[in-house]
Amino acid sequence: MSAHAVHEPARSVTVDASVIQIDEPRYLGAEVRRDTVLTDSDGRDFKLGDLLGKPVIMLLSYYGCDGTCPTMNAELARVLAGVSRFRLGPDYRVLTVSFDARDSQQTAAQFLAKAGAVPAAMRDGWRHAVVKDRNVKGFADQVGYKFFWSDAAKAFMHPNVLVFLTPTGRVARYIYGTRMDARTIELALIDADWNRITETASVFDMLTGACFSYNYVEGKYVPNYAQLIGIGSLVSGLVMMMLGMLGYRFRWTLSRRGMHE
Repeated sequence: MSAHAVHEPARSVTVDASVIQIDEPRYLGAEVRRDTVLTDSDGRDFKLGDLLGKPVIMLLSYYGCDGTCPTMNAELARVLAGVSRFRLGPDYRVLTVSFDARDSQQTAAQFLAKAGAVPAAMRDGWRHAVVKDRNVKGFADQVGYKFFWSDAAKAFMHPNVLVFLTPTGRVARYIYGTRMDARTIELALIDADWNRITETASVFDMLTGACFSYNYVEGKYVPNYAQLIGIGSLVSGLVMMMLGMLGYRFRWTLSRRGMHE
Protein backbone atom coordinates (compact mmCIF):
# COMPACT_ATOMS: atom_id res chain seq x y z
CA MET A 1 0.00 0.00 0.00
CA SER A 2 1.33 3.44 -0.87
CA ALA A 3 2.03 5.99 1.86
CA HIS A 4 0.71 8.62 -0.54
CA ALA A 5 -2.79 7.17 -0.43
CA VAL A 6 -5.53 7.13 2.22
CA HIS A 7 -5.64 3.81 4.06
CA GLU A 8 -8.76 1.80 3.37
CA PRO A 9 -9.82 -1.73 4.28
CA ALA A 10 -7.95 -4.23 2.12
CA ARG A 11 -9.91 -5.72 -0.73
CA SER A 12 -9.26 -8.94 -2.58
CA VAL A 13 -7.35 -8.17 -5.75
CA THR A 14 -6.62 -10.66 -8.50
CA VAL A 15 -3.88 -9.69 -10.95
CA ASP A 16 -3.06 -11.45 -14.19
CA ALA A 17 0.69 -12.04 -13.81
CA SER A 18 1.21 -11.75 -17.56
CA VAL A 19 0.40 -8.03 -17.34
CA ILE A 20 3.61 -7.36 -15.43
CA GLN A 21 5.69 -10.22 -16.82
CA ILE A 22 9.10 -9.20 -18.17
CA ASP A 23 9.83 -10.25 -21.75
CA GLU A 24 13.31 -11.55 -20.91
CA PRO A 25 14.41 -12.67 -24.42
CA ARG A 26 13.67 -9.16 -25.67
CA TYR A 27 15.48 -7.27 -22.93
CA LEU A 28 18.48 -9.46 -22.12
CA GLY A 29 21.42 -7.55 -23.58
CA ALA A 30 19.51 -4.25 -23.66
CA GLU A 31 21.64 -1.24 -22.73
CA VAL A 32 20.57 1.32 -20.12
CA ARG A 33 21.17 5.04 -20.62
CA ARG A 34 24.38 5.94 -18.84
CA ASP A 35 23.50 9.65 -18.77
CA THR A 36 20.32 9.16 -16.70
CA VAL A 37 20.58 11.51 -13.71
CA LEU A 38 19.50 10.11 -10.34
CA THR A 39 19.26 11.70 -6.88
CA ASP A 40 20.17 9.54 -3.90
CA SER A 41 18.80 9.50 -0.35
CA ASP A 42 21.44 12.05 0.72
CA GLY A 43 20.35 14.51 -1.98
CA ARG A 44 23.39 13.92 -4.19
CA ASP A 45 22.93 13.83 -7.96
CA PHE A 46 24.83 11.24 -9.98
CA LYS A 47 24.62 9.57 -13.36
CA LEU A 48 23.81 5.91 -13.78
CA GLY A 49 27.08 5.59 -15.67
CA ASP A 50 28.95 6.62 -12.50
CA LEU A 51 28.04 3.26 -10.97
CA LEU A 52 29.14 1.23 -13.96
CA GLY A 53 32.58 -0.20 -14.56
CA LYS A 54 31.52 -2.97 -12.17
CA PRO A 55 28.43 -5.19 -12.20
CA VAL A 56 25.33 -3.52 -10.76
CA ILE A 57 22.38 -5.24 -9.09
CA MET A 58 19.40 -2.97 -9.71
CA LEU A 59 16.18 -3.26 -7.73
CA LEU A 60 13.13 -1.21 -8.73
CA SER A 61 10.90 -0.36 -5.77
CA TYR A 62 8.65 2.47 -4.61
CA TYR A 63 9.24 4.19 -1.34
CA GLY A 64 5.62 4.54 -0.24
CA CYS A 65 5.25 0.76 -0.22
CA ASP A 66 4.75 -0.98 3.11
CA GLY A 67 4.72 -4.50 1.68
CA THR A 68 6.99 -6.28 -0.75
CA CYS A 69 9.37 -3.39 -1.56
CA PRO A 70 10.91 -3.02 1.91
CA THR A 71 10.77 -6.79 2.23
CA MET A 72 12.71 -7.24 -1.03
CA ASN A 73 15.34 -4.71 0.07
CA ALA A 74 15.70 -6.35 3.47
CA GLU A 75 15.83 -9.83 1.96
CA LEU A 76 18.48 -8.76 -0.55
CA ALA A 77 20.55 -7.32 2.29
CA ARG A 78 20.22 -10.60 4.17
CA VAL A 79 21.27 -12.66 1.14
CA LEU A 80 24.18 -10.36 0.25
CA ALA A 81 25.55 -10.85 3.76
CA GLY A 82 26.03 -14.49 2.73
CA VAL A 83 27.85 -13.69 -0.53
CA SER A 84 31.46 -14.42 0.35
CA ARG A 85 33.15 -14.55 -3.07
CA PHE A 86 32.53 -10.92 -4.01
CA ARG A 87 32.59 -7.71 -1.96
CA LEU A 88 29.82 -5.14 -2.13
CA GLY A 89 31.43 -1.89 -3.25
CA PRO A 90 34.86 -3.02 -4.49
CA ASP A 91 33.52 -5.86 -6.69
CA TYR A 92 29.92 -4.91 -7.46
CA ARG A 93 27.30 -2.30 -6.59
CA VAL A 94 23.61 -2.25 -5.73
CA LEU A 95 21.12 0.40 -6.80
CA THR A 96 17.51 0.70 -5.62
CA VAL A 97 15.49 3.08 -7.82
CA SER A 98 11.90 4.21 -7.30
CA PHE A 99 9.40 3.81 -10.14
CA ASP A 100 6.92 6.16 -8.40
CA ALA A 101 7.24 9.65 -9.90
CA ARG A 102 5.96 11.12 -6.62
CA ASP A 103 8.98 9.85 -4.69
CA SER A 104 11.79 12.21 -3.74
CA GLN A 105 15.10 12.32 -1.93
CA GLN A 106 13.16 12.69 1.31
CA THR A 107 10.98 9.59 0.78
CA ALA A 108 14.09 7.64 -0.28
CA ALA A 109 15.76 8.62 3.00
CA GLN A 110 12.65 7.66 4.98
CA PHE A 111 12.49 4.29 3.21
CA LEU A 112 16.18 3.66 3.91
CA ALA A 113 15.70 4.56 7.56
CA LYS A 114 13.12 1.82 8.07
CA ALA A 115 14.31 -0.79 10.53
CA GLY A 116 16.21 -3.60 8.87
CA ALA A 117 16.07 -2.15 5.35
CA VAL A 118 19.82 -1.98 4.63
CA PRO A 119 22.59 -2.35 7.23
CA ALA A 120 24.88 0.69 7.58
CA ALA A 121 27.89 -1.45 6.63
CA MET A 122 26.42 -1.98 3.14
CA ARG A 123 25.55 1.61 2.34
CA ASP A 124 28.88 2.54 0.75
CA GLY A 125 28.12 0.14 -2.08
CA TRP A 126 24.32 0.46 -2.14
CA ARG A 127 22.42 3.61 -3.12
CA HIS A 128 18.69 4.35 -2.93
CA ALA A 129 17.66 6.90 -5.51
CA VAL A 130 14.95 8.54 -7.60
CA VAL A 131 14.99 9.50 -11.27
CA LYS A 132 15.65 13.24 -11.26
CA ASP A 133 13.52 14.13 -14.30
CA ARG A 134 10.65 11.95 -12.93
CA ASN A 135 10.49 9.98 -16.20
CA VAL A 136 10.20 6.76 -14.25
CA LYS A 137 8.36 4.88 -16.97
CA GLY A 138 11.07 5.65 -19.50
CA PHE A 139 13.68 4.47 -17.03
CA ALA A 140 11.84 1.22 -16.22
CA ASP A 141 11.08 0.54 -19.90
CA GLN A 142 14.81 0.23 -20.61
CA VAL A 143 14.89 -3.09 -18.75
CA GLY A 144 11.35 -4.22 -19.57
CA TYR A 145 10.01 -3.51 -16.09
CA LYS A 146 6.22 -3.09 -16.02
CA PHE A 147 4.06 -1.62 -13.26
CA PHE A 148 0.66 -0.03 -12.81
CA TRP A 149 -1.40 1.56 -10.07
CA SER A 150 -4.33 -0.47 -8.76
CA ASP A 151 -7.19 1.63 -7.41
CA ALA A 152 -8.68 -1.48 -5.82
CA ALA A 153 -5.51 -2.33 -3.88
CA LYS A 154 -4.39 1.29 -3.45
CA ALA A 155 -0.92 0.08 -4.39
CA PHE A 156 1.34 -0.50 -7.38
CA MET A 157 1.30 -3.90 -9.06
CA HIS A 158 4.84 -4.79 -10.15
CA PRO A 159 7.29 -7.70 -10.39
CA ASN A 160 9.77 -8.31 -7.56
CA VAL A 161 12.98 -8.81 -9.49
CA LEU A 162 16.70 -8.08 -9.39
CA VAL A 163 18.16 -6.79 -12.65
CA PHE A 164 21.86 -7.57 -13.12
CA LEU A 165 23.76 -5.09 -15.29
CA THR A 166 27.16 -5.68 -16.84
CA PRO A 167 29.97 -3.15 -16.26
CA THR A 168 29.02 -1.57 -19.61
CA GLY A 169 25.36 -1.22 -18.61
CA ARG A 170 23.70 -4.12 -20.42
CA VAL A 171 21.07 -6.39 -18.87
CA ALA A 172 22.72 -9.71 -18.05
CA ARG A 173 20.19 -11.51 -15.86
CA TYR A 174 16.86 -11.26 -14.03
CA ILE A 175 16.52 -12.98 -10.66
CA TYR A 176 13.08 -13.00 -9.04
CA GLY A 177 12.57 -12.39 -5.33
CA THR A 178 11.22 -15.80 -4.49
CA ARG A 179 14.38 -17.42 -5.92
CA MET A 180 16.91 -15.24 -4.10
CA ASP A 181 19.87 -16.96 -2.43
CA ALA A 182 23.59 -16.28 -2.07
CA ARG A 183 24.72 -18.92 -4.58
CA THR A 184 22.33 -17.65 -7.25
CA ILE A 185 23.53 -14.08 -6.66
CA GLU A 186 27.17 -15.16 -7.04
CA LEU A 187 26.46 -17.02 -10.28
CA ALA A 188 24.50 -14.07 -11.67
CA LEU A 189 27.39 -11.73 -10.83
CA ILE A 190 29.73 -14.06 -12.73
CA ASP A 191 27.29 -13.91 -15.66
CA ALA A 192 27.25 -10.11 -15.46
CA ASP A 193 31.01 -9.74 -15.31
CA TRP A 194 32.77 -12.77 -16.77
CA ASN A 195 36.09 -13.17 -14.83
CA ARG A 196 36.59 -9.44 -14.17
CA ILE A 197 35.22 -9.25 -10.61
CA THR A 198 38.18 -10.95 -8.95
CA GLU A 199 41.14 -11.70 -11.17
CA THR A 200 42.50 -14.24 -8.69
CA ALA A 201 39.41 -16.38 -9.17
CA SER A 202 39.20 -16.03 -12.94
CA VAL A 203 39.81 -19.70 -13.76
CA PHE A 204 37.28 -20.84 -11.16
CA ASP A 205 34.74 -18.32 -12.43
CA MET A 206 35.18 -19.46 -16.03
CA LEU A 207 34.61 -23.09 -15.02
CA THR A 208 31.63 -22.12 -12.87
CA GLY A 209 30.10 -20.15 -15.72
CA ALA A 210 30.59 -23.09 -18.04
CA CYS A 211 29.21 -25.67 -15.62
CA PHE A 212 26.01 -23.85 -14.66
CA SER A 213 23.22 -22.63 -16.92
CA TYR A 214 20.21 -20.50 -16.05
CA ASN A 215 16.96 -22.44 -16.31
CA TYR A 216 14.23 -19.96 -17.26
CA VAL A 217 11.41 -22.38 -16.47
CA GLU A 218 12.63 -23.09 -12.93
CA GLY A 219 14.06 -19.59 -12.48
CA LYS A 220 17.39 -20.79 -11.08
CA TYR A 221 20.87 -21.96 -12.00
CA VAL A 222 21.22 -25.67 -12.64
CA PRO A 223 24.23 -27.85 -13.53
CA ASN A 224 24.93 -27.86 -17.26
CA TYR A 225 25.39 -31.62 -17.65
CA ALA A 226 26.35 -31.43 -21.31
CA GLN A 227 29.07 -28.93 -20.48
CA LEU A 228 30.19 -30.99 -17.49
CA ILE A 229 30.50 -34.11 -19.66
CA GLY A 230 32.33 -32.11 -22.30
CA ILE A 231 34.72 -30.61 -19.78
CA GLY A 232 35.26 -34.02 -18.19
CA SER A 233 36.06 -35.53 -21.58
CA LEU A 234 38.41 -32.65 -22.37
CA VAL A 235 40.22 -33.00 -19.05
CA SER A 236 40.46 -36.79 -19.47
CA GLY A 237 41.83 -36.32 -22.97
CA LEU A 238 44.44 -33.86 -21.77
CA VAL A 239 45.47 -36.18 -18.94
CA MET A 240 45.80 -39.11 -21.33
CA MET A 241 47.81 -36.98 -23.75
CA MET A 242 50.15 -35.83 -20.97
CA LEU A 243 50.60 -39.42 -19.75
CA GLY A 244 51.32 -40.52 -23.29
CA MET A 245 53.91 -37.76 -23.71
CA LEU A 246 55.52 -38.66 -20.38
CA GLY A 247 55.58 -42.35 -21.37
CA TYR A 248 57.14 -41.52 -24.72
CA ARG A 249 59.73 -39.31 -23.02
CA PHE A 250 60.53 -42.08 -20.51
CA ARG A 251 60.98 -44.70 -23.26
CA TRP A 252 63.10 -42.30 -25.32
CA THR A 253 65.35 -41.62 -22.30
CA LEU A 254 65.76 -45.36 -21.67
CA SER A 255 66.64 -46.00 -25.29
CA ARG A 256 69.24 -43.23 -25.27
CA ARG A 257 70.82 -44.71 -22.18
CA GLY A 258 70.91 -48.14 -23.83
CA MET A 259 72.77 -46.72 -26.81
CA HIS A 260 75.50 -45.29 -24.60
CA GLU A 261 76.08 -48.45 -22.52
